[in-house]
Amino acid sequence: MGTGKQVFVQNLVIGSDQEAPFLVLNLTRGRTSRGNPYLNVELGDRTGRIQAKVWEGAESLAGQLAEGTVVLVRGYVDSYRGAPQLVIREARSLDPADFDWADYLKVASRPVGEMKADLWALINDLPDDDFRRLTTAALKSPRVEPRFYESAAAKNFHHAHTHGLLEHSLSVGRLAARAAGHYPHLNFSLLVAGAVLHDLGKIWELSLPPRVDYTTAGRLKGHLVMGADYLAEAAAGLPDFPPAKLELLQHLILSHHGEPEFGAAVKPQIMEALVLHHLDNIDAKVEAMGSFLDQETDGQGWSPYHRLMGAYFYRPPDFPESLGRPEAEPPEPEKPLVMEKPPEPEAPDKGRLF
Repeated sequence: MGTGKQVFVQNLVIGSDQEAPFLVLNLTRGRTSRGNPYLNVELGDRTGRIQAKVWEGAESLAGQLAEGTVVLVRGYVDSYRGAPQLVIREARSLDPADFDWADYLKVASRPVGEMKADLWALINDLPDDDFRRLTTAALKSPRVEPRFYESAAAKNFHHAHTHGLLEHSLSVGRLAARAAGHYPHLNFSLLVAGAVLHDLGKIWELSLPPRVDYTTAGRLKGHLVMGADYLAEAAAGLPDFPPAKLELLQHLILSHHGEPEFGAAVKPQIMEALVLHHLDNIDAKVEAMGSFLDQETDGQGWSPYHRLMGAYFYRPPDFPESLGRPEAEPPEPEKPLVMEKPPEPEAPDKGRLF
């Protein structure tokens, strides 16, 4: 356990000198127009990320800026295209005994134990025995269980933190259960099982924290294909599992990105697949927008420009809850309501056409 981090990314002010530890998320090398070496570095902590540069001593400092390590850096905060950029002058890697990972890794908003309990309550309540036992077998496998609970759901866009995959899968699963209740012609077990398992392949597509990045297999095949393939392996270990049900569940996984241009292997072709695609999209974008709004910089509630979503976002001021949320049930009137007889309508003016 470390002594506690004092300076976080969200506190960095343009024009200030800084000496503080940060997690090295990415490191690339480059050369200036004059041929001098420099380093592009992405640093971060649980409050956000910042781009950094090493202009002087790049070769010697590269060894101190290993990806996935926590490094004490000295430098100053410059501005590049309106955003803060840290110019590093010195750097020294820290021993894990000298810091607390909780200062550097953003985690889910809820305790992992609570989320696991809620997830398994959802799975155990699936009325279809086949979908319930396949979902259970898939998540209980030693190949899956430890990674599923630790993994991020993405590298950057949404739920990009420790336990993020669990958080996202549970959230989409709960949305699926509500959607199936709202549209009773949907197959409840198929939709909820597909929601819980739709991103399972990400445990092989992405490396585990602290540095989340795409694996070679992840780049070559992607999490949709890897998830569907793994599901076939899990079903093969279950006695007499119906092939038709496996195909339907695989279709939900392979189509949940909606369109081939967004990574879908096929378009949604059954109602449950279409619903899952939109629920996944909603949950990802709501979380991404909320996380981005947490980085607002102008003091007026406006976020920086979000490159992937192509917009600035605004957080409205809080209003009293009573103004926007109706009471669950209207209060009982003290006396019976007496309905007044409506006035007799006036006779129409015969001289008017309308």
